[in-house]
Amino acid sequence: MVRLWFMVGVIAISLVSCGLAEDNDGKLTVSGFMDIYFAYNTARPTDGLNALHNFTFNHNRASMQLVEVVVEQPMSDKRIGFRLDLNTGRTTEWVHAAEPGGRKWRFVQQAFVSIPLGKGYLDAGKFVTHHGAEVIESKDNWNYSRSLLFAWAIPYYHTGVRYWLPMGKRDKLCLHLYQGWNSVKDNNRSKSFGLMWQRSTDGYGLTVNYTGGAELPSSTQLRHLIDIVFTKPINKHETLMLNADWAHDNAASASWYGLAAYWRRQFKDGHFLTLRAEVFRDADGFTTGTKQTVKEVTLTYELPAFWLRSAFLLLEIRHDWSDAFAFDAGTKRRQTTFIAGIVLTF
Repeated sequence: MVRLWFMVGVIAISLVSCGLAEDNDGKLTVSGFMDIYFAYNTARPTDGLNALHNFTFNHNRASMQLVEVVVEQPMSDKRIGFRLDLNTGRTTEWVHAAEPGGRKWRFVQQAFVSIPLGKGYLDAGKFVTHHGAEVIESKDNWNYSRSLLFAWAIPYYHTGVRYWLPMGKRDKLCLHLYQGWNSVKDNNRSKSFGLMWQRSTDGYGLTVNYTGGAELPSSTQLRHLIDIVFTKPINKHETLMLNADWAHDNAASASWYGLAAYWRRQFKDGHFLTLRAEVFRDADGFTTGTKQTVKEVTLTYELPAFWLRSAFLLLEIRHDWSDAFAFDAGTKRRQTTFIAGIVLTF
């Protein structure tokens, strides 16, 4: 509770700072969305759950995935900025399921201030991870369902500080010091640390990301994560993206790694087709609970909801298969899922 009130206090101070600042170029914005989906799994799982899916959990019933409200004040050279993301829904319940600080944090996806510092700027607070090719919000991804890598290879969020430093026109560094993976309250006395390098050009984008730290309760042995994302436009309509992850936890003597490839084509305004294929190896069953190599192929079509302003549809077919009995409560090796999602923005 002390940490929660501290975060609220930091945001309140930021609001006051914004109000007193002389530079009024930045505007306070409020936005949000609601995400609802229906999924049908041809394996017809007896427990009603789509195994290994995050966050399209439920089979054969309509479900609300996430509702999010974002309040944001942009940072400027003379003014502190801030961002607050408030969430509710099954997605945020899952994201914060292992939070050492308790369930009260499930409503706060992000709450941080941005402070100009030297040639860069500092973020302090709670924020979503910078690892991976995807994010928690389906509206900002190429596919509707999340990849195996996003679901099982990397963390969802961090609490701490990170310093962003531009290096010329194309490169950027980010140094970070965190409580750990998916934690507001740390579960040990060690912190996580790391470095991210980004390059952005007209021909490609590349991010190389490392985070290390002790993550298991009362442990001092390090977990290492290396995450790489490469994006390359083919032409004005098509783009390719690759995401590779490797991780090893010394305390658990466990390793996991994988590769995801994406192809995306825009047909016309608001119409996109995305193909994703990936393989994930959980050699010790540490992240998924089963020793396995699992693969999936997903095809997603995104289009405007022409009968509803500020909304769009995502129609998807996904096939998962494993070398272990990972689906339908451990009775099947594969599943095919049909998903229809609708996102209403405001």
